[in-house]
Amino acid sequence: MSEEREEELSGLQYLSQERPEAMQHLLAFFKESGKHLDPKTRFLISVVTKVINFSPRGLRQYMPRALKEGASRDELLDAILCSYPAAGLTKVVDAIEVFRELDREGKLGAAPAALAAEPEAQWVPVLRAEEVPAGEARVVGVGHRQLAVYNVGGEFLATANACVHQGGYLGDGFLDGEVVICPLHGWQFNVRSGACITRPGQQVKAYEVRVREGQVEVLV
Repeated sequence: MSEEREEELSGLQYLSQERPEAMQHLLAFFKESGKHLDPKTRFLISVVTKVINFSPRGLRQYMPRALKEGASRDELLDAILCSYPAAGLTKVVDAIEVFRELDREGKLGAAPAALAAEPEAQWVPVLRAEEVPAGEARVVGVGHRQLAVYNVGGEFLATANACVHQGGYLGDGFLDGEVVICPLHGWQFNVRSGACITRPGQQVKAYEVRVREGQVEVLV
């Protein structure tokens, strides 16, 4: 049994000993509140609540159990996304990282072929170099993606446009050297690497950029 599971059981056992009547009512409530739901639905609801409270341990527990009860990978992703109004984008993104960790560990079954196959990257022209003065940025669309293109002292760099905090447009932010400041809440990112300075460990995707005959191209 894992150390985390032992700690969880120890906590429940302690409460059962110290507050037996309260725990009896609490456990009865949990049983009664879900008796008309099928197991798959109960576990998907549990995934939503674990995203809102952001409990990595809870997500690691309930996502595989939802799959075992018949949920699909897409249903798990939808459950995470449906948490957004209450949880916010940061917790949703963090929950997706837990999903990916479980996937890499082989605990979410085989990925569909369409998801497993990585499309071949290609250079896509996005704008003319003169459209982005030094020290400024522009928002561009590439298929379903929105990117921010930056001119850092004559060198062009690019990242995903959405801030990982609450989706602010980085391309509309203030550029200070290689650091862009999100216009919504001031989160800062290194535009070369995509690394978040405000919250280390968070990151926006950074893209390779080149300039050919005055045309800025991004590898996507």
